[in-house]
Amino acid sequence: MKLIPYNQSFQSNIENYYLKDLSYTALPKEILEDLPETFLPVLCFDKEKLVCFFVLDSGKDKFKYTNDTDSLLLRSFSTDYFQTKKGFATSALKKLPTFTKRTFPTVNSIYLGVNIKNEVAIHLYKKVGFKDTKRTFNGPKGIQKVFILII
Repeated sequence: MKLIPYNQSFQSNIENYYLKDLSYTALPKEILEDLPETFLPVLCFDKEKLVCFFVLDSGKDKFKYTNDTDSLLLRSFSTDYFQTKKGFATSALKKLPTFTKRTFPTVNSIYLGVNIKNEVAIHLYKKVGFKDTKRTFNGPKGIQKVFILII
């Protein structure tokens, strides 16, 4: 598993990325259309195949989740529909701390919001070391639990 910052050379991979259920996230190509400069889109490859996608956000939105200035917000984590249930999401998230420290040396924690109805994602985040802060946030797609990963 390799985590690689997005650039235009990966556009064909993005075009072929498929999500069956858009209840909790958006397609990567939609996220990339109007990308704020605080967003770092990250592609997760198994061999040469794009299997997961997420964004690390260093902007002001993280302050809806935390007051920690040395943190990032994990956004839009997804797994390509045809690559689910193969362990790729777990593998990508386990590589997240090392990738983040290398890319953002001063960052000490990663926050995320996960919809309270998204039990599969909640289980995944807990499995890879994220902790439930016991706080919630009213997000665009409903109430979200706030999780933190100390790195």
